[in-house]
Amino acid sequence: MAKVLTLLKTIRNNWKKSMVGAAAFSYGVSYGKQAYDTEQLMRQCCEDVARYGDTSCPTNIKPRHVTVILNSAAKKRKAKKLFQKYCEPLLHLAGISITVIDTQSGSHARNAIMNLETPTDAIIVAGGDGTLSDVVTGLMRKYEHNLHLVRQCPIGVLPLGSTNTIASMFYQRYEDLIDIHHMIDATMAIINNNLKLIDTIEIKLLNNDPENSIKPVYAVGGIEWGAWSDTHACIDKYWYWGSLRKYAAYVFSGYKSKLNWKCNAVMKYTNPCKGCSHCYSKDLSYNQSANSNRRWWHAFLPKRQTLGSDNHVDYSKVMNEDCGLFYEMPISTTELCIKTENVSVQSAPLLKIALGPENISYATFVEKGWKRERDNELPINSILDAKYIELYPETTNEDQMFYIDNEEYELKPIQMKLLPQSVTIFYPGSNS
Repeated sequence: MAKVLTLLKTIRNNWKKSMVGAAAFSYGVSYGKQAYDTEQLMRQCCEDVARYGDTSCPTNIKPRHVTVILNSAAKKRKAKKLFQKYCEPLLHLAGISITVIDTQSGSHARNAIMNLETPTDAIIVAGGDGTLSDVVTGLMRKYEHNLHLVRQCPIGVLPLGSTNTIASMFYQRYEDLIDIHHMIDATMAIINNNLKLIDTIEIKLLNNDPENSIKPVYAVGGIEWGAWSDTHACIDKYWYWGSLRKYAAYVFSGYKSKLNWKCNAVMKYTNPCKGCSHCYSKDLSYNQSANSNRRWWHAFLPKRQTLGSDNHVDYSKVMNEDCGLFYEMPISTTELCIKTENVSVQSAPLLKIALGPENISYATFVEKGWKRERDNELPINSILDAKYIELYPETTNEDQMFYIDNEEYELKPIQMKLLPQSVTIFYPGSNS
């Protein structure tokens, strides 16, 4: 008892050192537990994957080979280390050979895909939304006249960026080790060959110079324009706030006039269509799953085309007078969002047009901005559905930007065309 009293007296007399020691001890215990849980999780996954990799491969099927587009600058330059620690070992254990292409910019990723000549069974994106958009853009430009070839090259998405909107849509929620669980889930989806078709948006300039034509950009998430998007893009400038930087950004940016507080434009759009004689294309009915044993580059060889499950519908006889009919509306809002519907099941392929409030107070701006960071939700006043959109901003100030899959682009008049089920991705879950 005397020793206990002496210890308590020592702690009381040296309370500052005691508090520092207690904090260090608590951090050490937490760090040690996290490291142990991570090791056990990886051990279990490696054992499961090793059993998969040890199974014999049929003689008529070659071992799988994937090409990894690694954005080493992502995740505050931790992407490469995370990939090598949590993703690459699982792929190797599964018997999948890997070619890694280290990219430093969006144009580098696009060019790497467009110049890729080595036969590969899949392309793996180790980065965030921007890297994924660049890879899809490279594929679409490479096969712009044969878009069904894009569907034959599945894309894996390893969530190693600061924003991973598309990747996170398919993940379950975890109480701890969230990022590690998501990286493992994404890698296991590639190993298990779980495939899903998603929509993309083709984005072109409306006033494109024929002599210096700019090729289209493709998005898998969507387009954002407004004050909240401007603030979200500059969060990293408040790095000195640490984990609070995404909240500090809205507090200190909410009074700045350089934000897009008034998104004034004229928007023309067409309504969604399930399929009719006006818009039906045989390319959209191509079913890749029927050729799962083939490699995507086999598409260059003669083969029999197989149509999808809805091929029994003769769209040439389906009439829809509203298909292709343009509607026009002026918009004035603090935020415009145009998103694909890659998560929820819709009766027809469509784009969601969401308009925020026309005016907003500083307090509400900060409150809703914080909610966006927590729940990825924005205040929405109205929602429209569309298939094709033309957007004519009233101002084309070079200082104003809009964001395609969280990447900055100069504000200009653009057209957006939905390409339903045009890209195949690996996703955690059963095949669909």
